[in-house]
Amino acid sequence: DAVTIVREHLPGFLERLETHGEPLPAFGRDQLEAFTTCGNFEEGFLVAKCRRCGESLRVPFACRSRGICPSCRGRRMCETAALLVDHRLPKTRFRQWVLSFEGPMAVRLGYDKQLLSLVCKRFAHRVMQTLRRQAKREHGVRSTSALHPGVMLVVQRFRNDLGMFVHIHALVTDGCFEARPNGEARFHEIDLDDRHLVRVLEALHKDLAEHLADEPDPPDDATMACLQLGLPAPTLRALHTTPPPQKPMTASAFGMQLHAAVTTDGRDRRRLERICRYLLRPAFAHDAVQAMPDGSVRVHFKQPTKTGATFAQMSRDTFLARLCALVPPPRANQILYYGVLANRHKLRPKVMPERHAPAEPKQLAL
Repeated sequence: DAVTIVREHLPGFLERLETHGEPLPAFGRDQLEAFTTCGNFEEGFLVAKCRRCGESLRVPFACRSRGICPSCRGRRMCETAALLVDHRLPKTRFRQWVLSFEGPMAVRLGYDKQLLSLVCKRFAHRVMQTLRRQAKREHGVRSTSALHPGVMLVVQRFRNDLGMFVHIHALVTDGCFEARPNGEARFHEIDLDDRHLVRVLEALHKDLAEHLADEPDPPDDATMACLQLGLPAPTLRALHTTPPPQKPMTASAFGMQLHAAVTTDGRDRRRLERICRYLLRPAFAHDAVQAMPDGSVRVHFKQPTKTGATFAQMSRDTFLARLCALVPPPRANQILYYGVLANRHKLRPKVMPERHAPAEPKQLAL
């Protein structure tokens, strides 16, 4: 169990870092220490009691972790996905975009908050720009200023082996809303192909070129050590005489990869909620982490990798270091909204799903 491993091994891990003069940052240490107390009745609990039948239920306090706790992240995943589907996302077609980076860029975004914020902003802007131009071309709209797409960005920081790998998931309306003279909003669906993805990468590369050349201030030594332990190990791969076939709706250029093949009808609220949960999912599940008799830690994958691997095995120090690297820096937003999904957009009240009267409360068995 991950909690038991962290609780038993964390004091020695922190002591070894301090001995080498590399103390862990306060926000990372606090998250790990809170993780060890999550769901522990010895740390306190609430007693919920039904006024009608008198049944009571004891609920332990949660750590409310932003980065590593599967219980708190899983609960936040379910609550946020339900909120989005019931009250935020319109009943239109959506497309999932995934932007990933190769090499050290995926690690640099883990600690460079300014660069990550810029990448998210420019990526959303270029995607919305592409949608506006395509909608104008297909539907004969006079100006792109009357077209308004919606984008929700989610920053994910992990691979399946818990290594640091920052990439961006975007849930985007597969078209644009047009503001009508009567105040209503009309949705225009569009068709995209691989050329649109290449244009997005080309424009994004131009936006970020001057910023990528700047050398950022490196993080503290302890954080850098945790990031280094989270890097993937080198693997041997067979050489292909012919390049593999290009998958549909994928593009790769300038050290970036873009995938946008997953679509869903917004009227299918169950499928839309599953996609939202996928975007908001925690890094691992409690039962995926196993302590081995030799003192190592095994992290089981939900699905086998391309090489057939079903788990990753590492030392306990490496496991704790990777958990430290997964904790986002303070005041770094992990969910961002743009376009009609933004809080103050003028068309937002027009495109949100209709609110239904709340159902009568029902007493559930405790």
